[in-house]
Amino acid sequence: MHTHPTQKIVKLAYAAYRINNGYEKNTRRHSEDKPTVWSNKELIRYTLAAENAKDDTYLPQDFDPIKVLDIDEEEMKEAEKHLRRYTLQILGDDLNDFQKDVFAAYSQDELPINKLGLIAYLPAMVKREIEDISYKKFLKQNYNESKAYTGNRVQAEVEILKIVPMPMYDTTLYIAGSEGNLVSFTTKKPLKKDQTYNISARVKGEGKERDTGFTLTRLNYVKVLNG
Repeated sequence: MHTHPTQKIVKLAYAAYRINNGYEKNTRRHSEDKPTVWSNKELIRYTLAAENAKDDTYLPQDFDPIKVLDIDEEEMKEAEKHLRRYTLQILGDDLNDFQKDVFAAYSQDELPINKLGLIAYLPAMVKREIEDISYKKFLKQNYNESKAYTGNRVQAEVEILKIVPMPMYDTTLYIAGSEGNLVSFTTKKPLKKDQTYNISARVKGEGKERDTGFTLTRLNYVKVLNG
């Protein structure tokens, strides 16, 4: 089985993440009018094969090898800083099995082809974890005294703090802040993180923010009055 330097694969993983503007698990073939969207894993796999004459991997005729840019290497360095904490966390059993598998692959000097998928997902995983750390820190600094809204309805200006897609229900969950208080609600209307909106909603009940345990108000029948 072919192996490749892990650091090279990580660089290609960040290039693939940039090209796809995120993580694509599966390749999507389109017609001539719509170009193929290659999965992150295949962008890496086929690029490695194109650079290695001894690799007998079949290369699709319409595939163009990707190139690593300076910005990809800069992003990779940020990942290195973040992953240093894994060394201590793995000793304390603070990582889940998937994180352990990714870190084990990342820590190897050479990586076999059958482990490419783990590194292909690395940029998305690291970005999500960094955002989660920043989110929790922000809540602890600004919403540690959050209180629930009383009454049946609320009309307020809210700032979107976290976005949780819920594709199975064809909607999105939003965690937002308003005057030091946290609220949560779902809506099909696309809202942007860090943007403020005026909303009108019905108070559903009191709950707890999942990551910090801070009090929040669950809303429903939400109407976005601007944006």
